[in-house]
Amino acid sequence: MKVLNRIFVLIKNNSMKLILLSIVSIFVLAIGAASVNLATGNETLIEKDTKAFQDNLELEKEFGGESIIVLYESENPKDLLTIESIQHMEKLEEKLNAYDEIYTIISPNTMIQQISVKQSEKYLEGLNDVTAGLEKMGTTLKEISDKLGKNIGGNQGNDNLELNFENLNSGISKMIEGQKKLSDGTGQLVTGYSNIGNQLYQASINLKNLSDQLGKSLTKPEQQKQLQQLSQMTKQLEELSKQMVVASEKGAKLNEVPKNTITGLSNMQQGLNGQISSMNQLNSKKATQLNELKTLANGLSEMGNQLIVISENLNTMIAYSDNMTPALPKTQKTLNKMIYDDNGNLRDIFSGVMADENNMLMIVKFKGGVNDSTKSEVAGTIQNHLNNNELSEVSTLVSGKPVLDDSIRTSMRDSMKKMMGLSILFMIIVLTVIFKVKWRLLPLIVIMLAVIATIGLMGWLSIPMTMVSMAVFPILIGLGIDYAIQFQSRYTEEMEKEGETE
Repeated sequence: MKVLNRIFVLIKNNSMKLILLSIVSIFVLAIGAASVNLATGNETLIEKDTKAFQDNLELEKEFGGESIIVLYESENPKDLLTIESIQHMEKLEEKLNAYDEIYTIISPNTMIQQISVKQSEKYLEGLNDVTAGLEKMGTTLKEISDKLGKNIGGNQGNDNLELNFENLNSGISKMIEGQKKLSDGTGQLVTGYSNIGNQLYQASINLKNLSDQLGKSLTKPEQQKQLQQLSQMTKQLEELSKQMVVASEKGAKLNEVPKNTITGLSNMQQGLNGQISSMNQLNSKKATQLNELKTLANGLSEMGNQLIVISENLNTMIAYSDNMTPALPKTQKTLNKMIYDDNGNLRDIFSGVMADENNMLMIVKFKGGVNDSTKSEVAGTIQNHLNNNELSEVSTLVSGKPVLDDSIRTSMRDSMKKMMGLSILFMIIVLTVIFKVKWRLLPLIVIMLAVIATIGLMGWLSIPMTMVSMAVFPILIGLGIDYAIQFQSRYTEEMEKEGETE
């Protein structure tokens, strides 16, 4: 009691100071109310320092956290994967790309964009290969053209060969003439040998006859000796005549050599003339071929230049044109080719975003640790887009834990406003009708200041407003209003007693 009496005395002696201090304190605390958030996340259900909460937090950092599901539904499956619905998704994704807190977006549009990017990369790669091939072909054709031009100009060797053939032919002709003269000379020599042999043989016979006639008349030894010498001369003449005949016969064989040589040289000359004729024909054909080669070289050079120009134009088109930019197709036919395979079946890549043939999904996954206000903002952006851009044959629906939590927070906020409004209304009615004292609404003002101070203190201490903490306010209001009424009633009684005493 002594303590209470001292407090009472302190309040009584410093009433104005305490009132001002209370007003300032309530004002400062009320500023913190702006920082109070409505929380419906995992932290409202489980302590943050628990292993399960930390494991879940790490998992969300690595692979993303909660997801918002946008459902596109149609009774006719053909109305789902259309240009209109895909463009609807694309516009929504463009708005969502402004949020850094979004981990990933998965939808038929993202799948088609991926296919478009891959196709664009393939087209670009193919065009680069084509341009490189065209440039290489052009350069090669020009090189071939230059080589042909050089080969066409290098024709002097053949002219020298033709001149050599003509000189050789002339030489062979001279050799044939010489062989003919040699053949004639050989024939005359053989005939001369033969005549001389015959004449010598006839002279030896005459000389033998003479020797025989003289032998009968000559008897002296000296004459006999001379007769023997004459007989020997006769034998020598006979022998010489035989040798001349043999030489004539051998010379007749030598006469065949020039003839054979002439025949060989004639054959050689005939063959050479054939070669010269063939060469002339070849030169004629070669001249025609050279003209054709010149035309071909010029054509190849022109073609090479054109291919290089085409390659440069393609590179320019690739560099400055947006034709290669990945984008959604403009026609349903092209879109169907990207969505369905050759057998008309939906490609496997779309299996994750097609719940069934009547429902397709857009999955918006947040990063880990994203606050509730951002989730609510993203959910609101999605809902506004769907409301402002309704599809003709497709209905949409937004769901997922962030959307559900946002609805819970909205419901909590609305319920809290209704609860506070009705509470204040009923308390005003009760205090006005039943509480028969001055300043009968003062307990309500006090308890409202207590509520504001409590909410402000939660903001300063970073305590979120949850479904659990909201249960505190009905208790606070219920108990606070009772104690405020009792305190004011008691204060009024004491003041009335003090007045009667005076």
